[in-house]
Amino acid sequence: MKLNGNVSKKYNVYYRVHVQDYGWLDWAKNGESAGTIGLSKRIEAIEVKLVKKGENAPGATNRPCVEPKLEYSTHIQDYGWQGSKYDGEISGTIGESKRLEAIKINIKNAKYAGSIKYQTHIQDIGWQENKSNGEISGTSGLSKRLEAIKISLTGEMSEKYDIYYRVHAQDYGWLGWACNGQSAGTEGMSKRLEAIEIQLVKKGANAPGDTNNCFYKK
Repeated sequence: MKLNGNVSKKYNVYYRVHVQDYGWLDWAKNGESAGTIGLSKRIEAIEVKLVKKGENAPGATNRPCVEPKLEYSTHIQDYGWQGSKYDGEISGTIGESKRLEAIKINIKNAKYAGSIKYQTHIQDIGWQENKSNGEISGTSGLSKRLEAIKISLTGEMSEKYDIYYRVHAQDYGWLGWACNGQSAGTEGMSKRLEAIEIQLVKKGANAPGDTNNCFYKK
């Protein structure tokens, strides 16, 4: 949405949208994108305001448009592959005592060169070799639990972003946030992973939460 002619010299046009599952997003202005990209979410309402040049925006302007950077999916005991989750959403289950058996992770809409790699610790197997860019890490049809995971970025992506992740582990609940290849989960304790959250954070910015106690090893 843009203004034309003389009015565009005196005013900025601000607009925000109410999106399925997200609610109100932040304010966009003067032709910026508002809504979601690649998530199949409908716009349910829109608000538009004219603001004089030089005056403050009507509200927050941090996230007027949601375009996922990360896509991940887990294979869950008794359920199989769960639908894709994005950018910090929970993949897996909580309170159902279901083990994660495999995971695949991919970077979406990458603006920088590089990839994502990840490694899982599997019941009776130990640390599996690194997988990357949507490959399956773990097992399917073997009833083996994931017990821990490491995730890291490569190339220019690793220079621009930190990758944070935390797991929900049997008997522990949510552990602290691990970062850039650290182990998250448990090793040698026979505890299943039940859910995971993954987030990309701009390099050097604050962690999404507590980073203590992200991993336990016996």
